[in-house]
Amino acid sequence: MVCYHVHGTYEIPEARERETFYNVVPTIPYVIFDGTAVAWEANPNNYDSVYTLYIEAARSETPYYNLYIDSAFVGPSTGRLNLKIVAVDSIPDDEIVVYINVLEDSLPDTGIPGVFLYHVCRQQFSFPLEIAYPDTFDTTITFSHSSQSDKMKTVIFVQDIDTKEVMQSIISPFEEE
Repeated sequence: MVCYHVHGTYEIPEARERETFYNVVPTIPYVIFDGTAVAWEANPNNYDSVYTLYIEAARSETPYYNLYIDSAFVGPSTGRLNLKIVAVDSIPDDEIVVYINVLEDSLPDTGIPGVFLYHVCRQQFSFPLEIAYPDTFDTTITFSHSSQSDKMKTVIFVQDIDTKEVMQSIISPFEEE
């Protein structure tokens, strides 16, 4: 699950593209689990109702990939991601894409004083993934950022573009190098 605050001060073009990809009219809190299941909870503080069911269902699925990430700051405005993807099951013959989202927490909502936004996508990178079982893919990505380092994390997910299924995901805080 990746949450995007699409409109307003923190809007990025990639978030608008994701809206179009899912053909949704954004309503907060509107969540798409694993790329295919849509959930909407009228009271976002009531996570035990709707969201927990989706989270538990996702945890019971056997993943197509194992993901390993090392996220670090290598300077005051530079981040580095070491990513390893291991295929652990037969992969569908579809278009598979890796998405790397750099998130920032505790950003003030400019429209509602005193309210903070969490998991705001500040940057997104993507690339096609063309590996088959039992192959491994390794890469290092270096990027510039303007976020507070103690509020940053990365979410990486592998998605089947044809079915929209999220095949595996991982979240990691950034560490000082």
